[in-house]
Amino acid sequence: MSDAGPGLDAAVLGAFRSRLQGTTLVAGEDGYDADRRLWNAAIDRRPSAIIVCADAEDVAFAVRIASDHGLPLTVRGGGHNVAGRSIRDGVLLLDLSRLRNVEVNRDSKIATVQGGALWRDVDAATAAEGLATTGGLVSSTGVGGFTLGGGAGWLMRKHALACDNVRSAGVVLADGRFVRASPEEHADLFWGLRGGAASLGVVTSFAYQLHPLREVLAGLVVHPAERAVEALRAFRDFAADAPDEFCGLAVLANAPPLPFLDAVWHGRPVVIFALCWSGAMNEGARALAALRGHGVPLADHIGPMPYATWQRMQDPAAPAGLHYYWKTASYTALTDEILRRIAAAAGDLPSPRSEIHVQHMGGAVARASSDDSAFPHRNAQFFVNLIGIADEAAGVDALRERIRALYGRVSLGALPGTLANFSDQEDADGARRFGPERAARLEALRRRYDPGGILTRY
Repeated sequence: MSDAGPGLDAAVLGAFRSRLQGTTLVAGEDGYDADRRLWNAAIDRRPSAIIVCADAEDVAFAVRIASDHGLPLTVRGGGHNVAGRSIRDGVLLLDLSRLRNVEVNRDSKIATVQGGALWRDVDAATAAEGLATTGGLVSSTGVGGFTLGGGAGWLMRKHALACDNVRSAGVVLADGRFVRASPEEHADLFWGLRGGAASLGVVTSFAYQLHPLREVLAGLVVHPAERAVEALRAFRDFAADAPDEFCGLAVLANAPPLPFLDAVWHGRPVVIFALCWSGAMNEGARALAALRGHGVPLADHIGPMPYATWQRMQDPAAPAGLHYYWKTASYTALTDEILRRIAAAAGDLPSPRSEIHVQHMGGAVARASSDDSAFPHRNAQFFVNLIGIADEAAGVDALRERIRALYGRVSLGALPGTLANFSDQEDADGARRFGPERAARLEALRRRYDPGGILTRY
């Protein structure tokens, strides 16, 4: 027995199933419960139906049917957004997970990527040609939501954000029409798609600029948490003057069972420098020497490796099926007081799996024109992501309160707004996320491209 769900009558369900090559699932049918699950198990929502599109034509048909019947819908690519904005109770879910093709043109250095692809798909295809572009730090992240929200990754300081590397996008509008968004065609839509966090259309393909890159000099340096203040200060000071080829992340966590770390430290509070150099190896060795030479590390495991390999290194720390809650703050500078507050949390994390990430930005991210895209945080030099992780649903409420309290302590002097890809479930206010001027411009675009409000606002 199946249930067409609220607002989805049998005639509409029949229209989806008769016109689409893909699969339409409703509650009670095999596959529905499995397919509605997201990376973040704390999000448990039941869409009125799940439309698993087989190709871009399916996307256009599905959107047109939804528009004709006044049915709102959400769009899911990788389903990795921590706030679960790709799914709503009682709303159609357009699932792009079958649209994962990646085509690389080695001459133009352009990758054409379907909207449901994951970054591991892109990395594998581009690595085969000795090319790369800025992608997600976790390879199971979907290209769509990541890019539409800006896209911070290991290559951003040298080659800017993922959204800055988009040269065009194929978009199905809310009335089912297909358009190409680029600097020459639908330039206003192109502006909004890059960093505006979606709700302007369904992106079925992205064309990304690629850059020559095979190997990076990368790895981890581990320090004890009792030296967290000094370690964070060394990381901050090094990052402030580092070349664009450097991108780094300081992680406060309970040490995972790293094979190169003495087992006596496994499970104990540590500070981990995750370091990536995307330039010449010999220059990287010289450049990273100062930071690697700080203090007496518990482990130093840095070396050349394929970029695609490095892209998968954080995957074990972010598995699907756990319960996540994040809060994030951005800064033009990290003061000693902020560092002390972050360091104080290292020995009292909200759960054994929880982590605090201190991420360096700047470089090409800051040099890109603030007016060129909807991404609003060009002046942020650092952002701090408080990553709460619980194994079971019963622990989520307490975890959420601990993360909120920690955010209250460490957000001293933070910039207004929140990075869209790291925003939590409470950050739905567009003016807060993008600033009043950008939020108003994005809302005007939504009224133009989706006057019926079919695409659920993020």
